[in-house]
Amino acid sequence: MLILKQDTFIMENKLPIHLQELMYSSPVPNISRQLSKFEQEGIIKKISPRIYTTNFSETPESIIKRNIFQIISNLYPSALLSHRSAIEYKPTETGNIFLTYTYTKKVSLPGITIYFLKGYPPIEGDNSFAGNLFASQKERALLENLQSSRKTGSDSKTITLPEIEEKLEQVIQVNGE
Repeated sequence: MLILKQDTFIMENKLPIHLQELMYSSPVPNISRQLSKFEQEGIIKKISPRIYTTNFSETPESIIKRNIFQIISNLYPSALLSHRSAIEYKPTETGNIFLTYTYTKKVSLPGITIYFLKGYPPIEGDNSFAGNLFASQKERALLENLQSSRKTGSDSKTITLPEIEEKLEQVIQVNGE
C-alpha cells in the first residue's frame, strides 16, 4: 500500500481508494480485509458495528449524530423515515429515530437509538430524503402520528395531538382548505 495524499491510498490491485469520514463494512471480502488492515494500522477506527471512521478527534456519538441519515441510507437501504421522524427530520431529544422497514427491531448506535417498525415500504408520493433513505409524504406522516403509542414525550414514536393540529393548520395556511 502506498500513500498518495493524507486520505488516498494505492491498494494491492493498483486502484486508489479515497478514505472518507465514514466507511462501512462490506460482504465483499477484499473490502473487509482492507478495512481490517486500515484499522490495524491506525488509519481508521471502528465506532460501531459495521461503521468505521477516519475522524479520531471527535467522539463516536457526535460523528454518528452528524451523519445519521447517511448511515441509515447505507446500512438500511429503502428504509422510510416515519412517524414523528418524518415530521421533525431529526432525532428526538432523547436520541430516537423512527423508521418503517421490513422488520421490527431496535438498533442502538452511540448517541442514537433507531426504532424499526415493520410496515409498507416507500409508496408513490413518499420522498427520497438522503441517498437510499426515504421520508413519508406529509399525509402519510400525519396518519402515522395518529397511531397510539405506549411511550410519551420524546420517547414516543408520535407527536402530540396539539402538534398534529398545528401541522394541519400550517398545511391549510399554505395550501388552502
